[in-house]
Amino acid sequence: MFATRNDSKQLKVGFIEKIESLYDSNFAGLLNIVFQTKGAGMKKTILILPVLSLVLLFHASCIREINAPQRTIRVAMLASGTTFDDMAFLQNCKTGLERAKTDFGLECVYDIDTSTARYRERLERFGDRNFDLILAVGYMWNDAVVQAAPQYPGTRFVLVDAGLSEPQANAVSILFDVDEAAYPLGFLSAWWAFHHGDGNPAVGFVGALEIPQIRQFIEPYLNGVDRHNRKYGKHVAHYGDYAGTFVDFDLGGQIADSLISLGADVIFGVGGLTGNGALLKAGERGKQGIGVDVDQTISFPEVSDILLSSAMKGLDHAVYAVVKSHTENNFDGGGVYTGNLANRGVDLAPYHAYQSQIPDSIQTEIETIRAGIMDGSISTGW
Repeated sequence: MFATRNDSKQLKVGFIEKIESLYDSNFAGLLNIVFQTKGAGMKKTILILPVLSLVLLFHASCIREINAPQRTIRVAMLASGTTFDDMAFLQNCKTGLERAKTDFGLECVYDIDTSTARYRERLERFGDRNFDLILAVGYMWNDAVVQAAPQYPGTRFVLVDAGLSEPQANAVSILFDVDEAAYPLGFLSAWWAFHHGDGNPAVGFVGALEIPQIRQFIEPYLNGVDRHNRKYGKHVAHYGDYAGTFVDFDLGGQIADSLISLGADVIFGVGGLTGNGALLKAGERGKQGIGVDVDQTISFPEVSDILLSSAMKGLDHAVYAVVKSHTENNFDGGGVYTGNLANRGVDLAPYHAYQSQIPDSIQTEIETIRAGIMDGSISTGW
């Protein structure tokens, strides 16, 4: 009536062979272990059914997990303005996300608006839809991100081009030491104005808003002009003004026109469409310019023939790197990504058409300045 030792052995072998015919030998091995560690005789026959059930359930769950389709990561990029295709700052941010979209198979949404009163509401709209990653572009999003991040702990946030006033466990800030690129370009602009201007050489700047993110370009740029004056015993003056907006192309042109009338030979246009308007006016008046954020010789071809260089932020590289960290589950929540000369997060654009017009001695001096900034022996004054 009870199973003999041989019967039990045959039963064991039969079950193992059956399992091997249905599943891989790893699970059959698991059954072998069970048989070896439990008691003899009837106990082995009784234990095999629940063990087999557990094995089959485990194996089925593994199959479901392996075969389950990967969920697409959803990313939203939000900005304040009129278009992402601004040939400068926002376009460079978008370029970085588009590259990540291609490489990692992301679903991306772009949301732009001129309203200054709905930042949090716009973030919440994507938080409520369970977006995985939300990039808010610009300093003006700080308060909204600080408020929204704790509200949506399952969503990760990125504040681009500003440091969060209150670090959040699910948010990263992206910052750029743009002063390191602007300072040597101030030196270059002063040299150009002195050697190609009239008897009263000068440079000028047109800034969007008088905020730290814009001042960090302009003030070191002017310090670079002063460095030129000290080194060569010259006097290159500087003029400038802030427009109070990023999105007024015509106003940027009007301010640049006034600065050129005062004697400015080179115009530094800093701030979205407003800065672009300043650069275009410089070209119309036969003057040179310095671009910003990206290599504007490429992004803004209408002024390519008058640009000495551009003070570039690696916005596309920074956005790509932070998005990539999310896809790899290596997101540095509460941290800061900082781009500088040393990691190529900021840089000077090539001189392009002006390469042959800038003497080797000046190009060498600019490289010396760059090296000094990186090793800490030269301060940009910021």
